[in-house]
Amino acid sequence: MNNNKKSDADYDWVLPGDKIAVIEEFLPDETCYEQDGSIYSRIVGRVMTDSKKHKISVVPKHPLRSIKSGDIGLGRVEYMKKQIASVDIYHLNKKNISIPISAVLHISEASRRFVKNMYEVTRPGDWLRFRIIRAMKPVYISLIGDGLGVIISYCIQCGYELEYKRRNLLECPNCETTQSRITSKYFGKPLIRNLRPSRNETR
Repeated sequence: MNNNKKSDADYDWVLPGDKIAVIEEFLPDETCYEQDGSIYSRIVGRVMTDSKKHKISVVPKHPLRSIKSGDIGLGRVEYMKKQIASVDIYHLNKKNISIPISAVLHISEASRRFVKNMYEVTRPGDWLRFRIIRAMKPVYISLIGDGLGVIISYCIQCGYELEYKRRNLLECPNCETTQSRITSKYFGKPLIRNLRPSRNETR
């Protein structure tokens, strides 16, 4: 990514955790954060800069629709790092969304118990049941609450759909590995059966 200063310009698409500028050039808004003098994106979207005000922001991938704090949704993990995961929301309050809404899950909202990193919580391709805790851009979600957590998950080794072994522990019926997830009490229930991909799509 080219980090040279541009005035009121678009950059390429960025993901949560991508470096987009340095603090000497711009001040971040709520869609970004500063760490060790660098500015990183919190969300999926395009970077916009305002050279007159020396501000930088990330325009979300999809515009917000009717969404409010407390809404219960279903979505798929698209991308993750140690502290955050990017989730595309496909269902809100039992209704389908034609174009997914991008949201952020931070590790502090992943579990009531201590987890070292997001890889103990979920993996890309997993489906989550969550609660909206911030409806403004960037949208934030939480897995803390009754019935929230991973509801469908796939083996990181072979791509097979994982089976429930016990709370927060899943097992692959193909390669027999066990894997950690923060599971919902609805794990494996037919909430979104029609959205399950083939095994090839999860590899």
